[in-house]
Amino acid sequence: MHKHITDKMGESYSMPLAHLWREHLEAGCPSGLQGVEIAGSDVVALDAEVTAYVSAVVTQTCINTDERVSRRLEEIHTALEQKLAHAPEPVASYCTRLDCLVSAALTRLRTNPPHRK
Repeated sequence: MHKHITDKMGESYSMPLAHLWREHLEAGCPSGLQGVEIAGSDVVALDAEVTAYVSAVVTQTCINTDERVSRRLEEIHTALEQKLAHAPEPVASYCTRLDCLVSAALTRLRTNPPHRK
Protein backbone atom coordinates (compact mmCIF):
# COMPACT_ATOMS: atom_id res chain seq x y z
CA MET A 1 0.00 0.00 0.00
CA HIS A 2 1.63 3.24 -1.14
CA LYS A 3 0.21 6.68 -0.79
CA HIS A 4 -0.24 8.11 -4.25
CA ILE A 5 -0.63 11.73 -5.22
CA THR A 6 -1.59 13.16 -8.57
CA ASP A 7 0.33 15.95 -10.27
CA LYS A 8 -1.08 18.74 -12.45
CA MET A 9 -0.88 16.49 -15.53
CA GLY A 10 -2.99 13.80 -13.86
CA GLU A 11 -0.03 11.47 -13.38
CA SER A 12 -0.06 9.39 -10.21
CA TYR A 13 3.14 8.66 -8.33
CA SER A 14 4.21 7.43 -4.91
CA MET A 15 4.81 10.05 -2.27
CA PRO A 16 8.49 10.14 -1.24
CA LEU A 17 9.38 8.28 1.94
CA ALA A 18 10.80 11.38 3.64
CA HIS A 19 7.51 13.23 3.08
CA LEU A 20 5.45 10.34 4.48
CA TRP A 21 7.80 10.18 7.46
CA ARG A 22 7.39 13.91 8.18
CA GLU A 23 3.59 13.58 7.90
CA HIS A 24 3.62 10.65 10.30
CA LEU A 25 5.81 12.47 12.82
CA GLU A 26 3.58 15.55 12.64
CA ALA A 27 0.40 13.49 13.10
CA GLY A 28 1.79 11.54 16.03
CA CYS A 29 0.28 8.51 17.67
CA PRO A 30 -3.31 9.12 18.82
CA SER A 31 -3.63 8.83 22.60
CA GLY A 32 -6.73 6.65 22.20
CA LEU A 33 -4.57 3.83 20.86
CA GLN A 34 -2.71 3.15 24.11
CA GLY A 35 -3.03 -0.52 24.97
CA VAL A 36 -3.67 -1.61 21.36
CA GLU A 37 -1.20 -4.29 20.27
CA ILE A 38 0.06 -4.78 16.71
CA ALA A 39 2.87 -7.10 15.57
CA GLY A 40 3.55 -8.14 19.15
CA SER A 41 4.08 -4.58 20.38
CA ASP A 42 2.01 -1.91 22.04
CA VAL A 43 1.14 0.74 19.42
CA VAL A 44 3.21 3.40 21.20
CA ALA A 45 6.29 1.13 21.18
CA LEU A 46 5.56 0.03 17.61
CA ASP A 47 5.32 3.65 16.48
CA ALA A 48 8.74 4.37 18.01
CA GLU A 49 10.18 1.21 16.42
CA VAL A 50 8.87 2.10 12.95
CA THR A 51 10.10 5.67 13.34
CA ALA A 52 13.60 4.40 14.18
CA TYR A 53 13.62 2.01 11.21
CA VAL A 54 12.36 4.66 8.78
CA SER A 55 14.94 7.11 10.10
CA ALA A 56 17.64 4.52 9.41
CA VAL A 57 16.29 3.91 5.90
CA VAL A 58 15.97 7.61 5.07
CA THR A 59 19.46 8.41 6.36
CA GLN A 60 20.87 5.14 4.93
CA THR A 61 22.32 4.10 8.29
CA CYS A 62 20.88 0.57 8.39
CA ILE A 63 23.95 -0.78 6.58
CA ASN A 64 24.56 -3.95 8.58
CA THR A 65 20.99 -4.61 9.63
CA ASP A 66 19.01 -4.10 6.43
CA GLU A 67 17.87 -7.76 6.22
CA ARG A 68 16.71 -7.74 9.84
CA VAL A 69 14.99 -4.38 9.30
CA SER A 70 13.29 -5.67 6.13
CA ARG A 71 12.04 -8.80 7.91
CA ARG A 72 10.64 -6.80 10.81
CA LEU A 73 9.01 -4.24 8.52
CA GLU A 74 7.40 -7.10 6.53
CA GLU A 75 6.08 -8.53 9.80
CA ILE A 76 4.68 -5.13 10.80
CA HIS A 77 3.15 -4.63 7.33
CA THR A 78 1.35 -7.99 7.55
CA ALA A 79 0.11 -7.27 11.07
CA LEU A 80 -1.16 -3.82 10.04
CA GLU A 81 -3.10 -5.29 7.11
CA GLN A 82 -4.65 -7.89 9.43
CA LYS A 83 -5.55 -5.22 11.98
CA LEU A 84 -7.10 -3.03 9.27
CA ALA A 85 -9.50 -5.83 8.31
CA HIS A 86 -11.52 -5.29 11.50
CA ALA A 87 -10.25 -2.11 13.16
CA PRO A 88 -12.59 0.69 14.25
CA GLU A 89 -11.58 4.36 14.09
CA PRO A 90 -9.12 5.82 15.08
CA VAL A 91 -7.19 2.56 14.87
CA ALA A 92 -8.00 2.09 11.16
CA SER A 93 -6.76 5.55 10.15
CA TYR A 94 -3.59 5.16 12.19
CA CYS A 95 -2.91 1.69 10.74
CA THR A 96 -3.45 2.97 7.21
CA ARG A 97 -1.00 5.84 7.72
CA LEU A 98 1.59 3.64 9.41
CA ASP A 99 1.24 0.97 6.72
CA CYS A 100 1.87 3.56 3.97
CA LEU A 101 5.06 4.53 5.78
CA VAL A 102 6.17 0.92 6.31
CA SER A 103 5.42 0.02 2.68
CA ALA A 104 7.40 3.02 1.40
CA ALA A 105 10.35 2.06 3.62
CA LEU A 106 10.25 -1.51 2.31
CA THR A 107 10.14 -0.25 -1.26
CA ARG A 108 13.16 1.97 -0.60
CA LEU A 109 15.08 -0.94 0.94
CA ARG A 110 14.29 -3.15 -2.06
CA THR A 111 15.12 -0.56 -4.72
CA ASN A 112 17.98 1.28 -3.03
CA PRO A 113 19.71 -1.11 -0.64
CA PRO A 114 22.22 0.58 1.66
CA HIS A 115 25.79 0.60 0.38
CA ARG A 116 27.98 -1.79 2.32
CA LYS A 117 31.42 -0.62 3.29
